[in-house]
Amino acid sequence: MNVTVEQLTEKLKILPENFLERIWGYIDGLSEEIDPEIPEWQKNEVRDSIAEYKKNPDSAHDLEDVIREIEEEL
Repeated sequence: MNVTVEQLTEKLKILPENFLERIWGYIDGLSEEIDPEIPEWQKNEVRDSIAEYKKNPDSAHDLEDVIREIEEEL
């Protein structure tokens, strides 16, 4: 389905204001998904984890084991 900005605008003009706020939130959320910015601290954490893994590959944990341990603690 091809929808134009003009068609969307016409539909939006007839909606109640509370709908527009909800739609704005939805569009805003979609915009964040398109080009998410990854914080520098998070990039550094991943770099550190990779470096640690390369030094000692046996130190890695199985994800399923980690999830199981977390679930047991909850």
